[in-house]
Formats: sequence, structure tokens, C-alpha cells
Amino acid sequence: MKWTHLLVVLVIGLFAFVGLAQQSATPVGKEACSTCHGELVAQFDRSPHGRLDDFELQGQHPGCEACHGAGSLHAESADASLIRSFKPDDDYDGSKVCTSCHQQDAAMDWAGSEHAMGDVACTDCHRIHQSRQVASRVARVEGMRTFHATAPPPAGSLKKPEPQLCFDCHREERAKFFYTSHHPLREGHMTCTSCHAVHGSTTDLAHTEERINDLCLRCHSQYQGPFIFEHAPVEENCLTCHDPHGALANNLLKQNEPYLCLQCHEMHFHNARVNPTTPVTLPSGGSTNPLGANGFQQGFGTRCTSCHIRIHGSDLPSQSTSGQGKALTR
Repeated sequence: MKWTHLLVVLVIGLFAFVGLAQQSATPVGKEACSTCHGELVAQFDRSPHGRLDDFELQGQHPGCEACHGAGSLHAESADASLIRSFKPDDDYDGSKVCTSCHQQDAAMDWAGSEHAMGDVACTDCHRIHQSRQVASRVARVEGMRTFHATAPPPAGSLKKPEPQLCFDCHREERAKFFYTSHHPLREGHMTCTSCHAVHGSTTDLAHTEERINDLCLRCHSQYQGPFIFEHAPVEENCLTCHDPHGALANNLLKQNEPYLCLQCHEMHFHNARVNPTTPVTLPSGGSTNPLGANGFQQGFGTRCTSCHIRIHGSDLPSQSTSGQGKALTR
């Protein structure tokens, strides 16, 4: 037998031993845990998990052993391999413990989510045992410790508050929020979870079960319509033109005008015309360009929305006969 085969056999045997040990262990109660982990047990008692009633445990052992497993063998030997530790080098998938209870509501779509498929574990974002910050400012003035085990836990037992927690991995999005145009995340008026369902969603972690547009329209309801004259990309997806995390162009546009519009539209007669004398036929009569050969391009090649102001849709017909409302000028 080659030494590599022998190593595989030894590793499998070790895993089997740990599994057998967990199966043969018996519950000892959190009082036994507190003899060595007193501060952690005190933190747990103040956490939402520590305040669960027996009927909410869904057959799990109460207290610490609901997540860590029966602890008699670990308590007797102090061997960390005989208990679920949830550390990065622990071979046990900690997310399976969490999802054994958290199977509804926000965690319903976790199994197929982008975070789960990217090997993100529950413990990468959540920490059940952590120092709790004292909420009262008076406590600090009186010289009490800033952190202690009996203060209330942070929302969701997150390791860090939003958006700092998300920015630890999503560096590109963090940079975009420093662009000139961005959603008010850094200002504290919203968080990442205002738009994203971090535990999974049927629409790529978007906080909606419908279209992306429906998520945007929760705040930007003035663009909801329906309009008589509609702009096709607006109906399809707001992200066609906008980058929700931030952009250098105004209004979260992916590019400045007219370059963004010219990705779909060709130059129309105003922009393409260079002859300064040939009149343009309008309902009010003809017109000429007194500004020279490039006057039309200078006048109309800056911002399309100078004329097409109702870019998200309109209920009014255009003033020109040719537009008939589709020009979105009113």
C-alpha cells in the first residue's frame, strides 16, 4: 500500500472516530460548559438563541449543545476534536447546523443562493458568541467596561455592521460607493440589505421575487407608470442604463450622455445635419441654422435629455408630427 493510500485511510478513520464520538456523547447542559466557557455562556443567555423555548428547539438539545452537539466526551477530556467548534479548520459544515432550524423566511433560498454556491458559510457573517457593546453612554462615563457579556446582541448577531461587513468581500462595490453619483449607503440612509436578499433569492440576491424594476420602484415610484409612450429599456430593466452601486456620470448612469443613448440610438436629423442652409420641415414651418456647418452638432450633440426630458415614459404626444409621442419630449 502506498503512503498516500495509507494517509487517506487514516484520515477517513479519524473522521469516523469523531463521528462515532459525537454519536456516543450525551448532553451535559450549559452549566457544565460554563465551568470553562463562562463568558461565552453568559453571552449566549442574552442572545436570541439562548432565549428559545423548548418547543422552538425542533428536537435539538437545549443551550450550547443545540449547535455544538452533545458535550459529555468533550467535557471529560477537554479535547476540541470531540465537539463541533465552528472554526475555519473544522471539517464539519457549520451551515448545516444553522439550516437545520433556519429553513423558512429569509433562509428558504439559501441552498441555491450565490453566497452558498460561493462557499460562504453562516459563520463568515454571523457570530453567536461575541462581546456585546454597552448601549448606554453613561456607562462609559462612569468607567464601566465598553464591552461585557450581558449587553444586548447586535442585530442579526453580525460580526460587523452593514455595509462594512459586505465590503470585506465586495471591494469593487465599495469603490463605486465613493463615486460622485451613488445611493446614500455611506450616508446611513440605507444598507446593502435594503436591496439585496443576502440569504438567497430567485432573482440573483435581489430583495424581490419579481422583476428588478419592481425593487427599484419601491423608492422611485414616480417612474412606475404605466405610460402611453414607454421607453423599451426602462420597461425591461433599470440596470440597462443605471449602475445601482455608483457611477461617475450623473443619476447613476453607466455612461454620460449622449454616449449612453448612442448605444441603442443612431444620430437623428438634428445631430447628423451639417448643412447650414437647408431648412428642416417642422409643423410651424422651415428653419435654418445660423451658427454654421457644425451648429446643429454643437446644439444637439450634448445631452439628449435636453429635449427628450421624459426618458422614463410619457403620457403626452410630442409637439412635432413625426414624434407622435414616441420622442418622449413631453
